[in-house]
Amino acid sequence: MKKLRFIGLCFTIAIIAALTIVMASCTSATTSVTLSSIAVSPISPSALAVGSTQTFTATATYSDNSTENVSYQATWSSDTPAVATINSSGLASGIAAGTANITASLSGVTSAVASLTVTAATVAVQVPPPTLSSIAISPPAPSNLVVGSSQMQFTATGTYSDGSTADISSQVTWTSDTPAAATISSTGLATGVAAGTTNITAAMAGITSSSVNLPVVTAAPTLSSIAIAPASPASLVVGSTQQFTATGTYSDSSTADISSQVTWNSDTPTAATISSTGLATGVAAGAVNITATLSGITSSPVSLTVMAP
Repeated sequence: MKKLRFIGLCFTIAIIAALTIVMASCTSATTSVTLSSIAVSPISPSALAVGSTQTFTATATYSDNSTENVSYQATWSSDTPAVATINSSGLASGIAAGTANITASLSGVTSAVASLTVTAATVAVQVPPPTLSSIAISPPAPSNLVVGSSQMQFTATGTYSDGSTADISSQVTWTSDTPAAATISSTGLATGVAAGTTNITAAMAGITSSSVNLPVVTAAPTLSSIAIAPASPASLVVGSTQQFTATGTYSDSSTADISSQVTWNSDTPTAATISSTGLATGVAAGAVNITATLSGITSSPVSLTVMAP
């Protein structure tokens, strides 16, 4: 019985010794792999604008050449947090223009420095649109505008703060300071109303052009008819003369002696000729029709009989 107990005790001791050897071997194997280095990536990051972020990663290399991403285990550090900060997962944020050195540490091992440059944020420059500087009216010295028979078109050219120009005739507000003489439409078309003068201006965006003086005149009367006198001249003896006169009647019912302005004509110059002043001369016996013409208007013919002496 004592012998059996002794054998059991020896067996138990043997098992314990074997387990102790195995555990010692495992512990030795585990503790033999150590952290060798930490590499930070990117090691040369691009410049970071203020307010932007940059993600870094930390890769550990061990004594058995194995590697592991330890970005969330390492302790991240920025040597200039006023320029850039970095959080526990390796996310750096630009704070102000400058340079900060970023490192990752784990188990007493610190990575090489990653130099991070932070630049000032780019501010977009807003260029204001050009503003209207002046307005010029054309024509600057218009000819007379005739009442009731014609219209005159004005144009407005705007000059802007950047030196550019544009036709703004349809955008400006047109004004005639004497609408009793002439009116002007929203597009710059002036119409004569009565004889006189008016000043035309164009305004837009608080800018008003210099005024342009527009004379308005009554239309000149036009020739309506021509009458020759005498209408029934006495017979003319060959070699003698007869003076004719031409009287013009105009559209305003006025009349005028236009004898020296008309073109005189004898339809039978072999019987009688007529000069540019209306003086007829008998040449040979016969009958002649005398007319006077001006501005496309021809008188009724006057019959002149020429008699032999």
